[in-house]
Order: sequence, then C-alpha cells, then structure tokens
Amino acid sequence: MNIAVVCSRFPLPMTRADQMTVAHLLAFLSARGHNVDLYSLYDQRPPAGEQRRWVAERCRRLMVFRQPRWRRLAGLLLGLARGLPLQVGWFDNSRQRRALRRDALAERHEVVYGYTLRSAQAVRSLARSGSRDAARRPVTYLAMQVSQALNTQRVAAHAPGWAERLMYRLESRLVGAFEARIWQEFTRTVLIGEADAGAVRQICAARGLPAIDNYLLAPHGVDADRFRPRAPGLVEPCSVVFSGVMATNTNVSAALWFVNNVWPRVRRQVPHAKFTIVGRMPRREIRALHGRLGIAVTGEVYDPADFIAAAAVCVNPMQAGAGMQNKLLEYLAMAKPVVATSIANEGIGARPGEDLEIADDPADFAAAVVALFSNAERRRQLGQAARRCALRAWSWEGHFLKLEADMAEQLERRRSPHAR
Repeated sequence: MNIAVVCSRFPLPMTRADQMTVAHLLAFLSARGHNVDLYSLYDQRPPAGEQRRWVAERCRRLMVFRQPRWRRLAGLLLGLARGLPLQVGWFDNSRQRRALRRDALAERHEVVYGYTLRSAQAVRSLARSGSRDAARRPVTYLAMQVSQALNTQRVAAHAPGWAERLMYRLESRLVGAFEARIWQEFTRTVLIGEADAGAVRQICAARGLPAIDNYLLAPHGVDADRFRPRAPGLVEPCSVVFSGVMATNTNVSAALWFVNNVWPRVRRQVPHAKFTIVGRMPRREIRALHGRLGIAVTGEVYDPADFIAAAAVCVNPMQAGAGMQNKLLEYLAMAKPVVATSIANEGIGARPGEDLEIADDPADFAAAVVALFSNAERRRQLGQAARRCALRAWSWEGHFLKLEADMAEQLERRRSPHAR
C-alpha cells in the first residue's frame, strides 16, 4: 500500500509516547514492504544526522515542516475563534495541510493515517479534495488514541494551580465538542481501549449526536527486547522507581500524590527505603523533592531501563490521564513487581493480583509496597506473570498487524463498495 503518515512531532528521538508509536509504526510498515510518506512538524531545528537518516531509510518521502512558536500561537488564536481545541490549533500547519492535499489530488496515497487529534486538521479535508472518483480517494484514519475529553477532565481535577485548572477545563469543553463530531469525517478512527470508546460515546450522546461506530482498538506496544528482565543481582533492596517524562501534569500529579500520601507511610515502616523518580525535564516541584526522605530525582538519563532494573518495586500512582501507560508496559516487560492505581491500569487491563498489584487508597498502596519489600517469592511470581502479560498482549507487531489488516480491508471496500 501507499501510505501517508501525518504527525505533529518528528518521531526521533523516542522520548515521548507519540514519537515512540510513530517510529515503531514506520519501522513496521517499511519492513512489511509498504511505501510510506511522512508529513511531520518540528519546532526549532530541523531533524538531522542519524535520527533523520533512520526515519528517511524507512520512508519513500520525508517531508518536515517548521512549526515555530509564533505559528503555534497564531494557530491557537485562530483555532479558538473557530471553536477548535487548543492542542489542535497549536499544531495546525498550513504548509503541511497543503502538501498533503496536493499529494491526495495527485493520488499518491491509498491510505492516510493521522496520529492524534493534533493532525486532524491536516487530514480531515481529504475526503473532499481527493479524486473525483470516490473509489480512488484515500482511506483516512484518525488515531485519536485516547479520549482527550476524558483526559483533560482528569488533568483539570488534579492541576496544581488555578490557571492550569481553568485552561484544562476550557480544553475539556472544546475537545469534547470536537471529539463528538470529528470521527464522522474519517473512514476509521483508532482508540487505545474500550474506556476511551465509551467516553467518546458518552460525549456524542450528551450532544444528541450519533455514537462513534467506526473505531478499531490499536493500543501501544512495548519493545520487549530493550525492556527485558535483567540479572536479579542488580536489584537494590527496598527501592522504588517511578519513570516518566516529569514535565507532564499527569506524571507530576502522580509523583506528588505518591510522595505526599504514600511515601511517608512506607518510610515509617521501612526507614531506609529509597524512592527514585526517573525522567527528563523534571519540573521545579519535582526537583525540590531530591534529597528528602530518601528521594532521588535523576532528570534525563541515558536509559531508564537501567533504573527500572535496579528497583525492588516499580510504581505507577497515576491520578489523572486516559488511555494507557507506556511506563507500566515497560515495568511489566522487565518482569518487575508493580503497584499501580486503577487509572494507570485502565488502558492495559493487566490482571490485579496476578500480573500486578492495584491500590487506589494511599494506605493500601503503601501496604502493597511494603509487603513486596519483604516477600521475595511474591516479587518473583508477580514479575514472571508481568513479563508473560507483556509478551502475550503488548507487542508492537501484534497491534500493527491488526491495523494493517484493517487498512487492507478498508481499501478493498473503497475499491469495491458492494463487497462484503
């Protein structure tokens, strides 16, 4: 197939979930023999060197468009005037839209895949601007991934300051209205899990609109070779690790909830316990934790897997957010015993009590961590089950094979409208 992939951020380096997903998708499609054209944005410096070469080797054509801050601010203001979500306006790029539309008119692509709502503006008009013959227009996908309405509602409830709360409440209203309608403009939409599909259906119902019915589930995966079990001798006794980008509100709120509500209970029972927060761009309130109560804040590290490997227990105390947690998949793939909240496990569905421990109350969370400290056999059992869970259900290839098959099916239907 001739496939266009549209995204709001260059896939490398794979420091964020969106970059990781797009990079793995490009590698998969290329390995499967498809012709892939990438339409990507960048902010300041154009991608270069080994990162650009890696992506270019997996694409037939590579087109990157600068999205400087002034353009983002202009897009945000223009988008607000049109009722668009803040994130959609922030990443709207007229050059990217024109290039994609030009290539659609030239019938370069059979399938166009837009990753996240941020790429919706670039892709949504193709159904009207393609070939005059409807059967030759590209099949369009919008990988919504998570329900951003659900995500922003949760983030707003846990935002630390009033300005952030107001911003996320506004975004929640805007993105809710957008999600309720935008799916109808695409051949297919992609969501991570049924919780997100249910949230979008509720949004549609609240506005008296048809319920979303064109979605497929295509979650993220995990690199089980990179994140693999390591020697047990690397584990530091009574050590806890939380890994993630420490600039995001969801990770910051999770870390602060754990430090303020759970960690003092753990330390009262295990005074020498250590807690390490691993992740790039830690915000000021996270950096301020370093050195307190056995807490270390690493900032950006070469490989988070090194720190995960050393943990006796890994935690994901997520309080806000929607969809799935890549950090949780990485813990599972490395055969680590995990304590997580229900929200953290929502998009993954690992079996509580078998693949990991689930706790939402601070006292229960602390008790689960302490119990694992003193029970090596339980840590081993959980770790082995966690690794099996990751291998069984969360390979990149498994999810992308389903997506590829759906693309082929939709393309065949487009060519033969009466086919069953």
